[in-house]
Amino acid sequence: MTISMEQSSCKPVLELCEDNLIEILHRLPSKSLSRFESVCKHWGKCIDDPSIVYSCRSQRWTPQPYMMGFFCQGRDKVDEQNRFFFSSKKSSQVIDGSLDESVNFLGRGVHIMASSNGFLVVTEDLYNQSVYYVYNPATRQHFVVPVTLTSYVRLAAIGFHCKVDDPEKDVISFTIVRYEAWTGPSCSVTIESFSSETNMWTTIDLRLAAPFSAPLSRWMRSGSVGVIDGVFVWKPDSDLHIILYDSVYSRFWDLKLTDEMDDWTGSAVGVSDGVLYYALCNRREITLWYLESNIRSTNDAVWVTKYVVNISNALLNCPEAVGSEAIGSIRIKMLNIDIHSVNPHIFYLLAGDKVISYDSEKNTAEFLYEIGVSVWTANQYYLFFSYEWHQWPRLLRTHQLEEE
Repeated sequence: MTISMEQSSCKPVLELCEDNLIEILHRLPSKSLSRFESVCKHWGKCIDDPSIVYSCRSQRWTPQPYMMGFFCQGRDKVDEQNRFFFSSKKSSQVIDGSLDESVNFLGRGVHIMASSNGFLVVTEDLYNQSVYYVYNPATRQHFVVPVTLTSYVRLAAIGFHCKVDDPEKDVISFTIVRYEAWTGPSCSVTIESFSSETNMWTTIDLRLAAPFSAPLSRWMRSGSVGVIDGVFVWKPDSDLHIILYDSVYSRFWDLKLTDEMDDWTGSAVGVSDGVLYYALCNRREITLWYLESNIRSTNDAVWVTKYVVNISNALLNCPEAVGSEAIGSIRIKMLNIDIHSVNPHIFYLLAGDKVISYDSEKNTAEFLYEIGVSVWTANQYYLFFSYEWHQWPRLLRTHQLEEE
């Protein structure tokens, strides 16, 4: 930055180099961009350039770090719901205090069902899910989803996906899919889907090639673990199965895992950077596989081992996570905890009553949050929802919008 004197004035004028100007524009909302076009011809030219405007908005939509933290909630106890904690100490430097850490926009407790791109889908009644809300904790904007076609569902598996429609307009649309998680074998499944673009629910009855059971209990997170190219992925109670629904071709099937991927202590399924991962934790050893074959392959799924790591030394070097005297007896759990949404070498785990992050590349552990109860109780009564904090885009593409 330099200061110069104009011939017609004695007042100093700030001149920004191109890099500094673009860096400032990157951090401005669309409304400010439109106002600042009149600051000077140079600013107006930069802001009018479509490539620069797109770059600014794209950068705002994918801030660093990619995962900001988790909402932790009690499955049944309303007074113990919706606590937010950061996924890294660096994350707290990005949040400016506007994040609604309690998700209490209705003035009463709600059950978080799923999270996607900075938005949450929540419901008031866990066992009669007829009304859902889509909520942005960063802006406190919420949208009331119309009543579902099926007024009563005992326990629904929810798929939730928010996507950027037009970076030029800072607007997103979202899709919700759900099916009733049955408790016994079935040869059919009913999929209900809601699109914010049509503001309507649609229903599809699918016949399955063979009967199979894919129950989700009330102790498990019933939201999808991710979406890959329109395919929603759930991790049911059955440890050797993954449930998938292809919203593009209207197909529903289960993906069987191998015997070596059997669950001993805890497991996690996650989508990281568009790839499906399966992580297995056996006490203090973590094995990570990734799906090499196409996500839509039903009969020839190929899982490849990415690495096997032992986190004992990392825990010893992180006294906040677990005391050194307890390292020999502590058990690590991955149930309901996630794989990083962009970096698959980062895990989020339960060690005793503490939530920790583990970086397999650096072999380091970081203490994040203390639940205050034993790991076994925590896995039964607490669920975790990863949350990526985005200040933009602010608006949902819907027919009906409600804001506080």
